[in-house]
Amino acid sequence: MIALLLTGALALPSCARSQRAAIAPRADGPGETIPVELVRPEGPGPFPAVVLLHSCAGLGRGARHAGDWIRRLVAMGYAVALPDSFTTRGYPDGVCGNGLLVPPEVRAGDTYAAVRYLEANPDIASDRIGTIGYSHGGWTVLAALDRGVAEWARSAAGAQHGFAAGVAFYPECGYGAWLAAYRTTAPLLILAGEIDDWTLSAPCQSLADGASSQGQPVSIKIYAGARHGFDTYLPPTRVPEARRGRGATIGGDAAARQDSIEQTRAFFARYLEPAVTPPNSPLPR
Repeated sequence: MIALLLTGALALPSCARSQRAAIAPRADGPGETIPVELVRPEGPGPFPAVVLLHSCAGLGRGARHAGDWIRRLVAMGYAVALPDSFTTRGYPDGVCGNGLLVPPEVRAGDTYAAVRYLEANPDIASDRIGTIGYSHGGWTVLAALDRGVAEWARSAAGAQHGFAAGVAFYPECGYGAWLAAYRTTAPLLILAGEIDDWTLSAPCQSLADGASSQGQPVSIKIYAGARHGFDTYLPPTRVPEARRGRGATIGGDAAARQDSIEQTRAFFARYLEPAVTPPNSPLPR
């Protein structure tokens, strides 16, 4: 039922094929499972893949945003795995009022369960799997690439491969004990909004500066005048439940959205090497 709902809500691209499954964040015995949707381009594989991590809105309220990015990534030549981290845990409407209801460390387990699922698919190039996430999902990208978190999450999920690269859109960079001595396992790109009042850009700049000063492959781009959710099509919108009731404002920014799509394409092309989509070909906006 959940998987069918995902397919209908996301309005997947006509030039793609999809399949659904249930995955277990722990491979060592019976436990919870979560749904995952796999969307891949038409044609012969194996394809590089991206695990897409939805925002705190989940895949109910956040369906259009996830669908927009699936279409873009498929057009770039990637298979996309979309785990639903909230619905089967009892939060079908998301956790925007309190992101710790499903902490990023828990969702990191979901990401590596998705990797294990991709590894079993002969149409996927298992050594070329990246991850991308937005807000709470971006926070999860940071967790999934943190050396300490990744070690146990990958082991628990039974995944053989780690991530080759990650892109975190407007993540939370200031909360999480593992952030204090951050060590990334793969190249990481952070994209943030200058006037984001939900997940502030300053801690992300500090994280990137500290990591890069130690020779870690962490880079950041902060978009001037951009809010949280700059890659959406939303007008400036107040979210009263954000930050545990203190509220925040989200909204799209056309210039930042278009540039972030190109930044994502270039970054993943560098580390995942897709076999299709020449650099100047148009992508869904």
